[in-house]
Amino acid sequence: MIWSNNHLGAAYYNILTSELSVMDDTYDDGVYFNITKALYGQCQPRYVITISGTSEEFLAAIEALVTSETTSGDPNMSTNSSDGSARVSLKVMRKKEHGFDRCYHRVRCLKLQSEPANANNVERLVFLQGLLNFKSIVMIHALGLLLIYVDQHWANLALDPSGKPNFVSVTSVTLRDIVMIDDDTYETLNIVHTRHHPSLFKCGDVASKKQSGSLFTFLNRCQSRPGAQFLWQVSKTLRHPTRNIEILNARFEVVEFCLKPDNQNTVETWTSCLKHLYRLTNVTLDRYLAQQAKISDWRRLYKTISSIIYIADVCEKQRKKVRLFDKIVDSVTNEVRYVKYFLEYIVDFGAKRSGNDFIVRSNVDSHLDKLHHTRSTLPETLTRMGEKDMKEYLPPSVTTCKMVYIPNIGYLLAITGWNPSPGEDTDLPNLEFKFVSGDIRYFKSPGAKELDDTIGDILLRINKRESYIMLKLVKYINKHAASIFSAIQLCAELDTLLAFHVVAREHNYVRPCVVEQQIIAVEQGRHPLQEFATTTFVCNDTHSGNGKSLVKILTSPNASGKSTYLKQVALIAFMAHIGCYVPAKSATIGILTHILTQLTSMNSVALNTSTFLEDMRQINSALYASTPNSIVILDEFGNGTSEVSGLSLLAAVLNNFIERGVHCPHVFVATHMHRVINMLPRDPMIEEQTFEFITNNDGTVAYLYRLINGHSTRSFAHAAARSAGLDERVVKRALEVYDKFKAGELPSPLPEAQKQEEATHIIQRMLESDNFGAEFLEELKLLIRQFMGQLRQSPKQNF
Repeated sequence: MIWSNNHLGAAYYNILTSELSVMDDTYDDGVYFNITKALYGQCQPRYVITISGTSEEFLAAIEALVTSETTSGDPNMSTNSSDGSARVSLKVMRKKEHGFDRCYHRVRCLKLQSEPANANNVERLVFLQGLLNFKSIVMIHALGLLLIYVDQHWANLALDPSGKPNFVSVTSVTLRDIVMIDDDTYETLNIVHTRHHPSLFKCGDVASKKQSGSLFTFLNRCQSRPGAQFLWQVSKTLRHPTRNIEILNARFEVVEFCLKPDNQNTVETWTSCLKHLYRLTNVTLDRYLAQQAKISDWRRLYKTISSIIYIADVCEKQRKKVRLFDKIVDSVTNEVRYVKYFLEYIVDFGAKRSGNDFIVRSNVDSHLDKLHHTRSTLPETLTRMGEKDMKEYLPPSVTTCKMVYIPNIGYLLAITGWNPSPGEDTDLPNLEFKFVSGDIRYFKSPGAKELDDTIGDILLRINKRESYIMLKLVKYINKHAASIFSAIQLCAELDTLLAFHVVAREHNYVRPCVVEQQIIAVEQGRHPLQEFATTTFVCNDTHSGNGKSLVKILTSPNASGKSTYLKQVALIAFMAHIGCYVPAKSATIGILTHILTQLTSMNSVALNTSTFLEDMRQINSALYASTPNSIVILDEFGNGTSEVSGLSLLAAVLNNFIERGVHCPHVFVATHMHRVINMLPRDPMIEEQTFEFITNNDGTVAYLYRLINGHSTRSFAHAAARSAGLDERVVKRALEVYDKFKAGELPSPLPEAQKQEEATHIIQRMLESDNFGAEFLEELKLLIRQFMGQLRQSPKQNF
């Protein structure tokens, strides 16, 4: 496992079956590492391998997992087993020797038993690119690291030390309780984008949501940064939708509670409190321990704890109605309330001091109060001690003096006036000469020594005492930090669900019914983002599974709404799995394991992959990773190659799904290859659908965007081109060529091509003729005149 830039990449090797499994780069926050823990618990590894130089928090999380596993009460996992075969080992490889380049090269050299026979290096690389997502940089690094470790330590790992490691196949890891979605799907469905991370914009900024166009920014009505962080990264929300029905129903309960008119005052109270909720982590607490926190940091801490306590007090009245409220109340322990009390009692938030230092209130510590009193009376004390020394130890020639304090030297008696002025080597009895600055001489007098002993550096003493009090307070906070973190996390979840309630209320969303069945039943579904881009959005139903067909084949004209509908189905299912209400009249969604897509993607020159090869990798992932409880979205698959090849590939892929019978996933296909239905078996699992449209007398097409049963035999690409503003002459020529091809004829050449042929004919006549008599020249002259006349009649741009 490797964690980099908040993404976890992992690879797993089963020695008994010789199978490799990989997990594409998956977002895992740097505080809780929920995905890391889930992956570790699911794989139950014998060895855990990572690299040095990674985050200390990540290494600590892995060490905690390994330690808890090896020290658990399970005798099979005991560290005292005689052969040590069950003991989990953590191997931290040196990053310098196992950098990305070396690991990437090892992956490129991976030989699988399932690869084509006699394949050369180029063919093998294309084969691997169809299995592995080389854009998942961290996963590729982890896989290479795993392969290198297996190569180097095979003699100690395998049952057959004399042999060599075999790698049969590569599969994808599916985490339990999490809907698996790759980064390409997140991007193409406009769920989240990296540029929309909560650290890059203000929470609750509605203007930014309208401009960005992602589902995350649309749903993010959070009042606090922890709420936006929860929506973005924690394993229970956008980045990792859950399959746990109990968790989803608990979230729906909160949204339903907030939507009731009788609870609006409670919701408004929570909203005002959540604005003062700040993120608190171990790193933040370390800043307090290191005495690097400013008074503004202490204010944020106090506001945060005060807010969670107030939120818990409000939840107390409703705790029996909603499970989350009960958890929030239980998370705010008496110790958390004591933390608030101590902050109020100890920290002087209203005091003003340069540097924004931590300041202790008066009447908190008697010793500190005495120090402050000493400091406040210090000018009078210095004056009194100076007068005393002048009276007892200075000669009459000294007219003025004062007692001063100089850091690192202490208190000194500064003689500022003499009459007459003394010589340079004048010594004064009972006084120790220190230095001269200008006309002022500094002496260590008996009074100065007494001040050194009794008062000393009063500011330093005050700071030390305040630091001592502050450290005791921070240690107490640290002792109960787990309770505070838990309360903040639960309040962040509440903030996210309040944001869901705002969206549901504003846009008339409904609570989906999430069930353990193979079903997607949506009435009058809408695209959550696209419905605002048009003045009138047409709603459509979706019925898949539970007696309905599982494979939907959509054929309809260009720009009729196919891609929007496919994304709409996936987004509604996705929103149901994060605990959000959905844009529909009603919705019943069966729990999903995957949302797999083959949508338009950008090719990568750096990875030597074309758009078609990326499509094939996505199709490969859909074929091997999909389960009966998966959604598979195919949009124009096969357009990246010839019509015959694309058609045959699409038919073969769909036939693979159909042959699974009841184990077929929910498949939604949009295509312009209308003949594909003729290449598939007649099966009630297949359903043809199209979008209604009207063809006008002038050849234009009016789209009704209403989904109906049936199929379309034309794509009306020319009408779409005309509506997109393509030159009318180009459109007419395209229609002419289309009609000729449809009739089985060759299209006539363009006028420009005819003129070029005539000019070529004239020149050819001149080159082939040996007789340049008067008759030939007249004939040639006539041909040239005709040709020039045609050119003059042509449009200027053609001429």
